[in-house]
Amino acid sequence: MSAPTDVPRNPPEHAPLLRTTAAKAWAAALYSAVLAFLSSLLTALGGADTGFDSITAGQWLTAVIAALVAFGGAAGLTYYVPNKPR
Repeated sequence: MSAPTDVPRNPPEHAPLLRTTAAKAWAAALYSAVLAFLSSLLTALGGADTGFDSITAGQWLTAVIAALVAFGGAAGLTYYVPNKPR
């Protein structure tokens, strides 16, 4: 999914010309991925046998997949939504 191309992005004439970047999307993606990864690990560590040795390969895989999905979803959605004009 990409940002809509039919939406005019010209700033008002009195506003300074600013370059648009994807920095906000990258920050949201990184934050979401870390949060999803750590949440998955916390769930895996919640059993009777705690410690990183008790996490199975499937639980590690689930944590990584959750992080990747969160990274892609947050980046795409944050970049897709246009900023509110000032």
